[in-house]
Amino acid sequence: MAQAIAGPFAARTLADMGAEVIKVEQPGVGDMSRRIGPHFLGGESAYYLNFNRNKQSVTIDLRQEQGQEVFHRLVAVSDVVFDAFRPSVLGRLGLDYESLKKTNPTVIACSLSAFGQEGPYRERPGFDGIVQAMGGGMSVTGNEGQPPVFMGFPVGDMVGGYVAALSIASALYGRNMTGEGRHLDISLLDVQIALQGHLGQFYLVSGEVPGPIGSSHPSNLPVGAYLTADGTYIQVHCASQEFAMKTLQMMAGEVDELKGMDDDPRFQTQSDRMANRGALDDALANGFGSKTRDTWLELLVKWDVPGGPVNNIAEALSDPQILLRNMVVEVDHPTAGRYATAGNPIKTGAPEVFNPPPTLGMNTDSVLTGLLGYSENEVEALRRSGAV
Repeated sequence: MAQAIAGPFAARTLADMGAEVIKVEQPGVGDMSRRIGPHFLGGESAYYLNFNRNKQSVTIDLRQEQGQEVFHRLVAVSDVVFDAFRPSVLGRLGLDYESLKKTNPTVIACSLSAFGQEGPYRERPGFDGIVQAMGGGMSVTGNEGQPPVFMGFPVGDMVGGYVAALSIASALYGRNMTGEGRHLDISLLDVQIALQGHLGQFYLVSGEVPGPIGSSHPSNLPVGAYLTADGTYIQVHCASQEFAMKTLQMMAGEVDELKGMDDDPRFQTQSDRMANRGALDDALANGFGSKTRDTWLELLVKWDVPGGPVNNIAEALSDPQILLRNMVVEVDHPTAGRYATAGNPIKTGAPEVFNPPPTLGMNTDSVLTGLLGYSENEVEALRRSGAV
């Protein structure tokens, strides 16, 4: 029971791994993302198509008593009930965890929300940009002196979805050992705090508040995006002394103006480079500006320097490494036709299956008659009542 990105992505991740996922949607309305533009294929939103493959769709009106009865029959035969509502919604519908346990004592319920099931923020609406802002991510993204920006990818939603999927997989494994279900409470804001990584720890240790770092790094150098001779950028990231020295040696060996850079006393140690960050950055900017991106990409390989092109979306999706890894796949949809979409990054060695996202209510009859044991007459009666 989820719409838009975070919840549907969590469920898609599990579906890509082989889980049987049944998407419960409001009759005649469905997931809000079915109507989000600007791009549509055969009337199907590209937004919706991205997050809902490998699922079935049933339409149930959870506000009706008969609809709730259908839902509880579905709970009875399910391992996991997943929702991405505000915390009070399921309680109002009589579908909270305590109610679900009466139907299925070992059910695992996972609730993914912006702020979690408790606390003063629990009922606030929250979306990706809000949790990126509140979690501190926007404060360290972009360049110093410029307005705050959030990550172009919806990392608040996407990583929150991954954490929810991980928690579900872990709970299923735990139930195999204990026989007990549980209620998982995943907050997108909590996930953002975890994503602070070393930056949050730096503050907790030093009391110093980090600021925007652009494409660089607060402690590892050289790190940064550098403009090349053809107007494109290369990102270099040297997380060790070994790679830092290889970068200096590459510049000294390939750029006449920088001969001897690898012996420059200002750049020999990490503390030297930190103390002379500006001079180092200027030298590297001059060096990378002397040749084209493709030339530098070859030289990075030659000198074993960690770096790569700053790709736009089109370049990333056509990168030969990405294509080799089956990270762009094709799906045949009954109304949208054949289209390309991102693959599954979790490689298990098993054959990968990418079934098209379901049309609204596409599987209602088959789930009710096949999985839940309703007769065709009972399903028709539920349809007449508007419960499904």
